[in-house]
Amino acid sequence: MKQQHRDARVAPYPKIKRLMAAEFRLSRHMPLIHGLFEADVTRVREFLREHKANSGESLSFTAFLIGCLAQAVEEYKAVQAMRLGRKHLILFEDVDVLTYIERGASGHSLPMPYIIRAANHKSVREIHREIRTAQVQEVAKAVVGFKLVQSLPTFLFSLFLRIVGRDPRQMKKYVGTVALSAVGMRIRQLPQRRRNNHDQV
Repeated sequence: MKQQHRDARVAPYPKIKRLMAAEFRLSRHMPLIHGLFEADVTRVREFLREHKANSGESLSFTAFLIGCLAQAVEEYKAVQAMRLGRKHLILFEDVDVLTYIERGASGHSLPMPYIIRAANHKSVREIHREIRTAQVQEVAKAVVGFKLVQSLPTFLFSLFLRIVGRDPRQMKKYVGTVALSAVGMRIRQLPQRRRNNHDQV
């Protein structure tokens, strides 16, 4: 009798992960602008620490970045322009920032999409509190179209994304106008003359 080796196991691949994979595949066909920069956030960190010391409230650094992004787009709305047919562009007044928050879904902890609506008209504190509320809110209420997405087979969801991608207003509804992914921060020590904390984004 042959001995069976148990060097691997088969695990279920949650539907929500399959749908997210389909969404990421579609994004490969979208025009992107790539850039890499370093920003000195020493003063920002000091402000956040002082705010916590004075109020007891620890503001999210991600909320600060979302606020900065929204204000930058507010000054130059053309960066969030979307094609409307072949001859026109549509420029939205509100800056709707798509970001990802870690939530529990299908028994797994996953980064779920969430849209900060009209972020260009909100303070960092308002954005922070909205993120915190979304983190504890029922997923179906926090994520736009979650029930619809859950009910669709993967291939129909891919088709749905392609149809939505042709309508700027639907794109705004489901994926916002700009996006900020999870911020990975790496703090490194600088030479003696500039010993400040930097975050690489």
